[in-house]
Amino acid sequence: MIYYRNVLFALCFVSSLHTAKAADDSSTLQDQLDVCYAKKSNCVIDLHGAKKVLSKTLKINPELVTIRDAIFECRMNNGACFYISEEGYGHRSDATINKLEHITLFGNKSIDGIVMNYTNPRDYVTNAAFTLSSVSIQGFNHGLVLGSGVWGVDMFNVIIGGGNTGIFVPPGTKNAGERNTFVGGAIYNNAIVGLDEESNIELDFQGTSFDYNNQQMFLNGPTDFTGHLENSESTKPEIVLNALPGVAAGSLYMSAGSTITVNGWNPKAPKQPCYVETKVSWSNVKLPATVYGFGGTIGGLCGPGKVVTWDGEAPKF
Repeated sequence: MIYYRNVLFALCFVSSLHTAKAADDSSTLQDQLDVCYAKKSNCVIDLHGAKKVLSKTLKINPELVTIRDAIFECRMNNGACFYISEEGYGHRSDATINKLEHITLFGNKSIDGIVMNYTNPRDYVTNAAFTLSSVSIQGFNHGLVLGSGVWGVDMFNVIIGGGNTGIFVPPGTKNAGERNTFVGGAIYNNAIVGLDEESNIELDFQGTSFDYNNQQMFLNGPTDFTGHLENSESTKPEIVLNALPGVAAGSLYMSAGSTITVNGWNPKAPKQPCYVETKVSWSNVKLPATVYGFGGTIGGLCGPGKVVTWDGEAPKF
């Protein structure tokens, strides 16, 4: 009996290995995309809710492809799950509008989720924008990377959580920003930071939640925010406003309808030095009316930057 049980176990193990190997959909999906690129015609790939396993990065031309309704398990050990770029395909003057829609990505912290990038040695300003609509990105090193040439991107109900950094803008990013906009969605439970913006680009958040990231934001450029910031009190500032030479400093403009909440905050014995840390005097912080926990051992703000409320008065917290 034990012998047959062991044989059955071995057969099941071998079968599962074969199934795992056969489950890799990378080549099939990339071939499907490459056929579209070769024809230089617009393609809509609807996967009807299927689960797909990727062991290689899927290269997506934003000017030709829409992908919708799928769950992707990303098993590669380096690089990114989706790489969205015109690189190698060239820029089209008659490009169509494309997007990812109803897509979920699961990954690991050794890879990035979605990388959007276009680098051109002649330094053209190229719109590598690719709309994201109802996209969930879970468990990556960087959930969403916005690189060079990525400007004017619209992102609706994008949810990024359980990774190291939610949104990352790499140092040296060029010809990018210009009101990349998030509408709704949530950036949550990331082990390092919700947003790490390292290149002075413009970002808009409309009705977006930043919840329980280790820190909420590192900013080098102007960010407009309407939404919800919530965390437990820690020993670090929630938001850090940095400055790069020759450009506007990191600033945060929060709408009057936004909220800041620090759960467990004790104004008589705060743990963190401040809520926002500034590095230069020309960093601006404009706050909403509703704040709870905007404080610290130094005060609500560390550094030489300025903070005002929407009535133009200095805040009293």
